Amino acid sequence: MGIEENKAVVRNWFDAVNRGDEAAILDMTAADFTFMTKARQPEWLLYTWNREQFSRVPSSMSAVLTAPIQLAIVDMTAEGERVAVEAETDSVMLDGRRYNNAYHFVFKLRDGKFTEVREYSCSHLAQSCFGSVDPDDPAGSKMAGA
Repeated sequence: MGIEENKAVVRNWFDAVNRGDEAAILDMTAADFTFMTKARQPEWLLYTWNREQFSRVPSSMSAVLTAPIQLAIVDMTAEGERVAVEAETDSVMLDGRRYNNAYHFVFKLRDGKFTEVREYSCSHLAQSCFGSVDPDDPAGSKMAGA
């Protein structure tokens, strides 16, 4: 696939996240897919997820927000099979705290599906808002201090 087609797949992922469409997110990933955060601390943020876990993350995060998480693309650059995206979110936690993180994602694609996604974001903000995000048990996700 070409650069514009790869960018369209990434835009579709953002749309699926914003709809909370786990089936669509899962369908966008290859069987050997890996998601990883590039955070350094705290330890619970040093995760690597498979495709099933990755598809459930929006629901897991939204469980402790007043409304489903919404990611907005700020800018996008692509070369070959890689698409880099600067994005942001502005949400409210159930306890009223603001979660307004900035992200940089690197998507690697093969044949129109994601093989790898790396996320860079403010781990201090994530830690101060989320106590845990558990895609294997979305109801187990919790706010920091809860």
